[in-house]
Amino acid sequence: MSESIFVLLGLAALVAAYLIYRLLPTFRFRGTMLVTCPENLKPAAIKIAMWRAAAGALVGKRHLELRDCSRWPQHRDCAQDCRHEIEGDPEGHRVWSIASRWYQGKKCVYCHKPIQPLTDIDRHALLSAKGETLEWDSLPPEKLPEALSASLPVCCNCHAIETLIRLHPDRVTFRSWERSGPIGEYTPKNLDKLATTSKPGS
Repeated sequence: MSESIFVLLGLAALVAAYLIYRLLPTFRFRGTMLVTCPENLKPAAIKIAMWRAAAGALVGKRHLELRDCSRWPQHRDCAQDCRHEIEGDPEGHRVWSIASRWYQGKKCVYCHKPIQPLTDIDRHALLSAKGETLEWDSLPPEKLPEALSASLPVCCNCHAIETLIRLHPDRVTFRSWERSGPIGEYTPKNLDKLATTSKPGS
């Protein structure tokens, strides 16, 4: 390879390193974040204009500007002072992080098993005061803090079962279970009686 090619590769590597150095911190501000609106002191869900933040980062400046807010369009002309709230800890204000911290260390109110960390597949839920389960991310983000304070944790498996029972009760058979198996597993209560009654002519 000629010397000019090595020079070009070196320059490309330097440019790539510079872009990563400048742009990587801006990705901390991605996604929906919760703040306390300075105007009404209530939760608001905001999103940062990432392309403007990236443009500012390329010249060594931090430029945070809202792209969306749950109080818009009625209050679109606000001063956007809530931006200062997320500057020091954007990760702590992300909706996903808030929900993840809330579920951490909790057990499902139904099966009493520890709730696993949030993933894109495992959609854990909340048990509301009305006795219904709903996925946490189905709520408007600005309503999440209030919902978390008034709900109980439900794992994704139990949420799926409870949803089936609520929507299709005619397709569900209810049986009492207990830990009576040889290795401590759950088995239906009065299993012998069930087997007897299920025989033809019994």
